[in-house]
Amino acid sequence: MKALAVLATMLGLVALLSWNQLDAQREGRAAQSVALNYALYRNEAFRYALGGNGTGGEVSPAALALPTAWKPMREWRTRIEGGRCYVHGPATPTEAGKVRALFRGSYAVGWKADGHLVPSNPDGARIALPAWIADGAVVSVISLD
Repeated sequence: MKALAVLATMLGLVALLSWNQLDAQREGRAAQSVALNYALYRNEAFRYALGGNGTGGEVSPAALALPTAWKPMREWRTRIEGGRCYVHGPATPTEAGKVRALFRGSYAVGWKADGHLVPSNPDGARIALPAWIADGAVVSVISLD
């Protein structure tokens, strides 16, 4: 009887470990989906801004050449201000990390913390971000000058 109790306990532990591993895989796939969704939006926003279409202010998603089947997974926003184009939106730290990985660690992509884009450039220069971008948001910024 003791052997059956030990076996049942071991099977239960194996099942729990397997379940946690499946949850982690699902979370990783979901974060990757959000990263790809953001990347498509960001690329179209930058294409729009670099095409000289935006003079300033918020850019409506309807103004972007997004595929008709594309649907936002988060509230992505684009704003052109002070010679820069900012693309931002809410994201978990895992999702923001997947975005950076997708853009191969570009220093023009990160998240907002303490009013700056994180991570900072290798030379230590920090890019200040406007107050209208929420802390923790994933952010991409380019200069239009």
